[in-house]
Amino acid sequence: MTLQEVRPGTAGPGAAPGLRARVLADGAALEQEREGWDALAVAAGRPYSAPGWALPWWRSARPPGSELAVVTVHEGSALVGLAPCYVGRTRSGLTTARLVADVDASYSEPLATAARRRDVAAAVASALADRDVDVLSLENVPADSPWPDLLRETWPGRRPHLAAVSTVGAPCVDLPPGGPEAWFEGRSRNFRQQVRRRRREFGRLGGRLEVARTHDDALAGLREFVRLHHGRWANRGGSQALHGSMPLMLQRAVEELGPGRLQVWTATADGDTVAAALFVAAGPEMHYWLGGFDEAWAPLSPSLLLLVAAVLRAPEFGCRRISLGPGVQPYKARMATGEDELVRLDLLPRTRRYPYVLLRQAPYRLRRVVANHTPPETRQRLRQATERLRPTREAAP
Repeated sequence: MTLQEVRPGTAGPGAAPGLRARVLADGAALEQEREGWDALAVAAGRPYSAPGWALPWWRSARPPGSELAVVTVHEGSALVGLAPCYVGRTRSGLTTARLVADVDASYSEPLATAARRRDVAAAVASALADRDVDVLSLENVPADSPWPDLLRETWPGRRPHLAAVSTVGAPCVDLPPGGPEAWFEGRSRNFRQQVRRRRREFGRLGGRLEVARTHDDALAGLREFVRLHHGRWANRGGSQALHGSMPLMLQRAVEELGPGRLQVWTATADGDTVAAALFVAAGPEMHYWLGGFDEAWAPLSPSLLLLVAAVLRAPEFGCRRISLGPGVQPYKARMATGEDELVRLDLLPRTRRYPYVLLRQAPYRLRRVVANHTPPETRQRLRQATERLRPTREAAP
């Protein structure tokens, strides 16, 4: 079945007449909702919740055996809420629901008009409860997001247990009324001097900092980004972000979002691309996703120059808030005007399987706690050691 009717609002107080909720299990059916879906993502400033990012991820990078369970809520003919969920089973046998693409993004949330958030949460809770979900996992949700509490409050039956798994900081830039130049002048004197000096030196070597303006240029820049990123991580255990079919996913996202929404920035010198960075935008927000650079050019910090250039030109794309992504690295802290807290949460319904779910999740939670307290350098050495221990595969004849 690709379509299921659910009744929003019946799982909690505030049931609203005149709303129609459905569960879509077919990616093709979502195409009819694309325009309204994207409008909700733009209004919320949630780039990774937009169909131009989520649908390419689903087509290219979804986990094997997973199934769509996208909840839509209409008021009349207007789409007033959407939660792009999918359901799969873990190795431990737990039925887990997530938001599409959230494992390769951040700030992913359900979408709704302000007046319909609770009704959309109730529809999502009802739909997932009908699927006998053991865990609803919310990855890197803003700590002040209303959605975790709304989903818990509207879940049918006893309220689920809401467990915080991990937290991470995400430095951000809120452009002041004076615009990008006022932001830059507000950075430390040392930072401004370093950026200006390296920009001059890069320019003397024929360097250019550019953002792709056409689909062809964006796809060409994307290929260089993949090459640089994989090249930098090849001797470090490989990239955890640009894994598997993610390059294909990004290519499709460029085609669907266009170069203004998925921005490909490149630093070139003497005809060679020496650094690249990807940003995804929606409405007033622009989020840095990932970058790569040639180690030989590290003394001139081309990746940092690209980040600064993207912030300075953000208003050209209608953006006034730039997230620098999860992780509080020193270079981000020097650029940031503030920091968001992103939380990984698990919502555990109190069904008959609840004790079993707690038991199966205990080792996983312990691993997460250990990982959260392990320095990045140590995690990297462990990944490298694991790669060396893996058996070498013989080439196919």
